[in-house]
Amino acid sequence: MARNLASWDANAMHRTFALAVAAAVVLAACARPSPEPDRPGADRPADAGPIATASGAAEPTPGASTDGAAVETDPILAYELVDVRSGERFTLSELAAARPVLIETMAIWCTTCLSQQREVVEAHSMIDFQSVGIDVDPNERAEDLAEYAEREGFDWRFVKADAGLVQLLTERYGFGVTNPPSTPTFIVAGGQIRALEFGRVRSAEELVTELGAG
Repeated sequence: MARNLASWDANAMHRTFALAVAAAVVLAACARPSPEPDRPGADRPADAGPIATASGAAEPTPGASTDGAAVETDPILAYELVDVRSGERFTLSELAAARPVLIETMAIWCTTCLSQQREVVEAHSMIDFQSVGIDVDPNERAEDLAEYAEREGFDWRFVKADAGLVQLLTERYGFGVTNPPSTPTFIVAGGQIRALEFGRVRSAEELVTELGAG
């Protein structure tokens, strides 16, 4: 009977988490202003940056390219993130300019995430790359995430995903990206973000191979 109660509690927690994520995405979608159908971005200042399109890509800002070539910025890579420990503001595009970036969406309560993160520690001892942990549980606090990273000895960046980032991720990769036990993992290299197969913990050697593939 104790086992059944524990199973019920775990399922209830996951259902509550899923409902909270879905609600955050819906609220973010409702908050978006409707663009003018015939003049997208007509009232934007010239230096306002790229305009997000319905496909999730970004429309290049006029004049952004000096050679006349179209320049597109991936909205996920351009999204501003904040390291919960240092307060540093950064984008995935900036991090990936120097070396590949490994991303995992996670939650503090997720033991599978912890297992994957320990493999990431080992991978860091083998090759040079950047890591970012993105907490997608809207019920968790930035200060608790910072404490978790310190306690476990993880020296890479950890950020809290806001509703806007969750919406960008789920629009492209589905709601599986907000299911931390499936260890959603991504690699950013060469100006692109690539999702690895969800649903399993990868060994340090596998991560190194994936990072080498870009």
